[in-house]
Parts: sequence; C-alpha cells; structure tokens
Amino acid sequence: MEDKQLRTQQGKFETVINPWDDFGYFEHEDYGDEWGGGLWFEGKNLIDYDGVYELPSEVIAGIRELGYIVAQEFE
Repeated sequence: MEDKQLRTQQGKFETVINPWDDFGYFEHEDYGDEWGGGLWFEGKNLIDYDGVYELPSEVIAGIRELGYIVAQEFE
C-alpha cells in the first residue's frame, strides 16, 4: 500500500499532512514557504507548528477539513 498525503486548499493556503509520520506543512499560493511552515501532530492532534507567528485561520480550517484536531490554544 502506498502512503498518501492528505491535501486541501483553503483560500490562498494549501495544507498537506503526511499521516504516516505525524508531520505536515502549509504554503501560501503566492508567497510559498515565506508564508508557510511545518505542522507536527500526535495522532490526530496538532501539537506544534513553525514558520509564522500566528497560524492562519485558513490553515486551521484545512487541518480540520482533513479530520485533524486543532486546540483552541492555536486559534
């Protein structure tokens, strides 16, 4: 069985999650990884991110759309 990335687009942000290694990332459509960063998960729970001071609401929506949990502390 091939590992498959989960992907979604919310606004100008693409969010990608690799379920097999509890890691993901997000990038802006126009600015790429300059407005992007990494996402770390423990199971289905977001536990950390980097790259930006505040996690964009579009990324939060994308993570949730893919079936993952974003705690209120990240909003």
